[in-house]
Amino acid sequence: MNPGKGNQITLFQYILIIHSVQLGIGLIPLPGDLAKGCGTDGWIVLIIGWLASMAISLIIIQIMRRHPNGTIIDLLSHYFGKWVGKLGMVMFVGYFLLFIYLIYSRMALLVQNWVMQQTNIAILMLLFLIPAYMITKGGFRIIGRYSEILLFLSSGLLLTSLYLFKHAHWIHLLPIMKHGWTPILQTVRTNILAFIGFEIAFFLYPYLEKKSSASLGIIIANSITFFVYMLFTLLAFVNFSPDEITQYHNTVISLFKIIEFRFLERFDILILSTYLLIVVRTFIPLLYAAVICTQQLGFKGQPRLHILLILAAMVGVTWILKPGWNESERLKDFVQNIGIGIVFIMPPLLWGILAGMRRILKRASP
Repeated sequence: MNPGKGNQITLFQYILIIHSVQLGIGLIPLPGDLAKGCGTDGWIVLIIGWLASMAISLIIIQIMRRHPNGTIIDLLSHYFGKWVGKLGMVMFVGYFLLFIYLIYSRMALLVQNWVMQQTNIAILMLLFLIPAYMITKGGFRIIGRYSEILLFLSSGLLLTSLYLFKHAHWIHLLPIMKHGWTPILQTVRTNILAFIGFEIAFFLYPYLEKKSSASLGIIIANSITFFVYMLFTLLAFVNFSPDEITQYHNTVISLFKIIEFRFLERFDILILSTYLLIVVRTFIPLLYAAVICTQQLGFKGQPRLHILLILAAMVGVTWILKPGWNESERLKDFVQNIGIGIVFIMPPLLWGILAGMRRILKRASP
């Protein structure tokens, strides 16, 4: 788990990992959720979220420059003592495990909903356990390489989506700001989970080969995520009517049902299969970051054992509780509330405290 030379990642891998964690499960329902909140003005929400995430991302990089060879846990221990560091470990472990379970279980729910309605969700989660374990145990470097491979699949998905502009009705976007700023700002609050994920930089930073490029990398990662969100949101808005789009739960997959080929009857199933491979790369960096924390908390065993136990425990919990979409939505709201505190409130506060401590030390020094 030490960020030595063999575990370092390139700037390109750093960008792809951050983008991967951000993209996550938020893409599939995003256009419909935005439309429910503020109609076809939802694209304005994306701009606000993108600017906010970039500002906080740059603050995170400034924080990590204070302790470049360690994660956020090492930084907290260094400046505030081991007990604050342990508290930080518990906080991040709890947050990451909830986030991982949300993504992991939703992947299974998507498969169940679209392909295998009669199959237990826990069984479907088992399908992803071994691939997730094999990739995660290799560390951030292997996760970065996996993200590079999937870049080609993602590119194919993006190019295919451009076909949907063929029958676009741009009139659906007008008039702009139909109901003013209030519903737009309220929708930012309720869809903030779509922009969360860049906090993985707290754990990626010490593994980055060229740390001087960290700020540029995180800006590019946020911008790629923004571009993907904006593309599919606009596609949904101009292909579905303002009333029709609110009726879809998995809006992006429903969008691809429009595409028809003579040789392929269910193109949306092909898109779902591709998307599931992409979503796997969303939670594996969080899983590895959680294992970094569990090891530092003193839990014994090799990292691979921690990974296997966490994934197996999540499958076991699902087998017992058998959660559905309603339970997943409640978990999403809960994770979103925690994420707002950890991602959008904690970094500026920590940055301000560290800056204040630095000024005090400067004044105290002769």
